[in-house]
Amino acid sequence: MTEPATGDEQGWYGEETLDIEAVHSMAPGARVVFYAAYSDQDSDMDAALNWVVDHHVAQIVSNSYGDWGEAIPADQVAAERAIFIQAACEGIGLYFSSGDNGDEVDTLGYRTTDNPASSPWVTAVGGTSLGVGATNNYLFETGWGTRKSLLSTDGTSWDPTPPGNWIYGSGGGTSQLFAEPWYQKHVVPSSLSDWFSTTSPGRVVPDVAMDGDPTTGMLVGETQTWSDGSVSYDTYRIGGTSVSCPLFAGVMALADQRAGHPHGFVNPLLYALARSNAFRDIVNPAGTIAAVRCDYANGQDASDGMVYSLRTFDQTESLQTTPGYDDVTGMGSPNGLAFLQAVSWPGWLHHH
Repeated sequence: MTEPATGDEQGWYGEETLDIEAVHSMAPGARVVFYAAYSDQDSDMDAALNWVVDHHVAQIVSNSYGDWGEAIPADQVAAERAIFIQAACEGIGLYFSSGDNGDEVDTLGYRTTDNPASSPWVTAVGGTSLGVGATNNYLFETGWGTRKSLLSTDGTSWDPTPPGNWIYGSGGGTSQLFAEPWYQKHVVPSSLSDWFSTTSPGRVVPDVAMDGDPTTGMLVGETQTWSDGSVSYDTYRIGGTSVSCPLFAGVMALADQRAGHPHGFVNPLLYALARSNAFRDIVNPAGTIAAVRCDYANGQDASDGMVYSLRTFDQTESLQTTPGYDDVTGMGSPNGLAFLQAVSWPGWLHHH
């Protein structure tokens, strides 16, 4: 018996917990099934997803993982495409996080989308920064892209000068691996689909977005082992499109329940609803929005002091939040009940 390959087990532990808790927070009545791969290698992740699709164990599958960029082997692309098309044929909706490195320029040195979110057969979910009021009311939403400055030791200035250094943001952009799908035509601006080629328009990511900023994200609860060896339950801040994707998958579970049938591959329907009140259109804020964060210096408790940082929102590098479809938030975030009503209208099942 061979030992399974491993990689950042604690990081995956958080991802696994996050997916379940985020889906449950949106759709508390849904039956949530967790499937784990043999390892975090692409071939094993694909094998696990293939098992889920082959055995039709779920009608909605949330996937908070992906490669940096699209430089992946052709046989992997072909294998994933076969899985994704089979899922669409079986009425299974596949949702993937669009990535947390913006346009990937800072990470890879060139602009690219991330695989598998760039596949035209999956729904790519980008991230936003969400402002919520004291009564849980909706205040604002920007594209998720963050620059960070730290408070000086004397507490009189921010370093570097705000907005500071770029640290992360919603993945998006134009694919050089996949052509523009039919459902994006007449919705996605040609300035985006033609980014790399005016003769071969590409698939643009993401399709939709939900809260993904760690500063505005959610608390995840886990049983954790502390530095002194003790074990107890606690919560911690988490974000990324790893939050956005299961949140949207949970919303689609509500939509399935309301409609009385699985929506399956939902992209054609989502794009048919573009520019409607089903979505909140995310655009640049009128003025600069930032949040001051206070974090434990050691990530565990206050014994080593606190770190204060200024996080400036909507810092999306070469990606831009614009009216209508954009490459940070897609068509926008689901607009509550209006979204559920729009995607659950029985007529869509017959006419789209």
